[in-house]
Amino acid sequence: MKSYISSIVLLNREEKRIVPLKQGVNIITGNSKTGKSALVEIIDYCLCSSRSTVPKGKITEFTTLFCITLVIQNSCYVIARQSTELGSKMYLSIEAENFDPNMLNLSYFDDKSLQLPREVKSELESALGLMVSNMQTEDIDAKPEKASLRNMVSYLFQHQNLMASKFALFYRFSDFYKRKAVIQQFPVFSGLVEQEYYSKLIRLNELKSRLKKLRKNEETNKAASQKIKMALSPLLENYFALLNLTFDNSASLSKMIEIANALPTFDDSPLFNDQGIMNRYHELCRELDNYRDQEHEISVQISDIENANKAGTGFIEVLGELQEKAKISSPEDDANYICPLCGNSCDDIKAADQNILNASSWLDDELAITSKYTADFSEEIRKLSSIKDEIVRNIKLTWGQIKDIERNYINSKELLSKKEQVEYAKVKILLYVEMINTGVFKNVDLDAEELQGEILKLESRIAGFDLDTEMQKAQIFISENMNRLALTLDFEDEYKPINLNFGLIDETFDIYHHQNHRDKIFLYEMGSGANWVSCHIALFLSLLRYFCKNPKAPILTTMFFDQPSQVYFPQPEKKTSADIAAVEKMYKTIFDEINSIGKDYGILPQIIIVDHVSGSELTHKKEFLSYVRRDWRDGRHLI
Repeated sequence: MKSYISSIVLLNREEKRIVPLKQGVNIITGNSKTGKSALVEIIDYCLCSSRSTVPKGKITEFTTLFCITLVIQNSCYVIARQSTELGSKMYLSIEAENFDPNMLNLSYFDDKSLQLPREVKSELESALGLMVSNMQTEDIDAKPEKASLRNMVSYLFQHQNLMASKFALFYRFSDFYKRKAVIQQFPVFSGLVEQEYYSKLIRLNELKSRLKKLRKNEETNKAASQKIKMALSPLLENYFALLNLTFDNSASLSKMIEIANALPTFDDSPLFNDQGIMNRYHELCRELDNYRDQEHEISVQISDIENANKAGTGFIEVLGELQEKAKISSPEDDANYICPLCGNSCDDIKAADQNILNASSWLDDELAITSKYTADFSEEIRKLSSIKDEIVRNIKLTWGQIKDIERNYINSKELLSKKEQVEYAKVKILLYVEMINTGVFKNVDLDAEELQGEILKLESRIAGFDLDTEMQKAQIFISENMNRLALTLDFEDEYKPINLNFGLIDETFDIYHHQNHRDKIFLYEMGSGANWVSCHIALFLSLLRYFCKNPKAPILTTMFFDQPSQVYFPQPEKKTSADIAAVEKMYKTIFDEINSIGKDYGILPQIIIVDHVSGSELTHKKEFLSYVRRDWRDGRHLI
């Protein structure tokens, strides 16, 4: 997906500072203490971080609003955030892709509404197509876990203290829960799966959990089982109704068993009323009607959502086909048509051309809007299906109770007297209690076979996503690309031939080198800062290539490297020819890889590099300088 930051802007009432940026390579060079490293913190803050890490001092004192202009596809999202002193709320405005950041000032936001960071984050996620709203597959009762823009940034930023670290590769991996979420959301960010996959997985785990409970009840026949209580309760209610007495069905199972062992005796007196069991019968009929109404209503909701989802997808496909046809038949903007007989201009044909161009433009806009707001309804369908399952279980239970009354108390020809009916109900209760006590009651898992069938269907559908194979391919792709890049990066001779690997499948997210194809040497076991920074560069450029490989991957295709040359030039004034050569190789590798990605996949990613290196001592000085957006030397700086 085409996305890049087109500018970083700092505003106050009198002044503004603009750092212009482009697709591809962007370099901000300069001396120490000029504000270079603050840029990544400003970007992070504008991408809805929970707190500001912008260095306090000149920058925070100068700035009222921190802004970035972020291009996603064909739109420019103007993102602005108040300083922490003013409340940290945000503005979000959508402009054309070629929006000029020089137009920004405080008055630009006068007619815009302040929003909470989470609201802006949600809108940006929607713009990116990041629609996975629930990944909580382990604990189905826990709070839904959403794929988040904030977890995405760990794949984008290499801060100064991280760029050449031997102990850490990813931003904010020191937080265990943050690290876990970032790793688990890799398949989403890379476009391998969407919400449908997780909804099916959540549903599968729900069914497996229910089946496990049913099997446990079936095997152990525990007296505390809710299933037993649900079976015993209607028997007691029917018995009490025959005696025209009230039964408390909220009693515990042990209390119900106690009552069953000491049932009230039949009193053949005028106070006895046949209407009791009939009242019970009508009450159950009303309950059944209510459950059926609920089932119908929820079925209609599920059907409506499924139809809406299919209609939205179909509409997008139709628009896409029309768009392709429009591209083929689209005339040139400045075409002039001259009659070959009279030599006059054919204005009618030109007007028809203009109508075609206008229709094609409308089609492009409609497709962009429709694609953005057509969301995946799989998670909503899953939730409604779970509710429907519960209603169906209640229908079955209530229907069974009604049929029991019809067979034994209303339509029974064998039971000729009320006393016989009462005795029959009593014997049935006592037999059931005896089965509970001896563990010889019928299988409580009447739905186990049905559940098992649904589980097998879901497992088959989930297997169709083939995520394990895709993750294996991703690991191979990233590792092979790292080794290709390593050939032009500065690794020590003792590790050559280099054989880098990335732990994607095992979710360690570690880099290790296979020494002689036997021993694993992890990053933290390697010596020399040159090896460390080369590993970081090779990995993150490979991740960027992999994300660009899938044009539907809902992730920003931009990256930030802070001071990659620091291991070679800890003191910029002291440089050796060997260090200069290593930095030369490093930058040439970055330049070539970014441009190669754009050529291979049609998406030119963005990399923003802040560094002391000026490029004057490099052999590819001309190319380096062509990427420089700001040079903060000779008194120039951010603030």
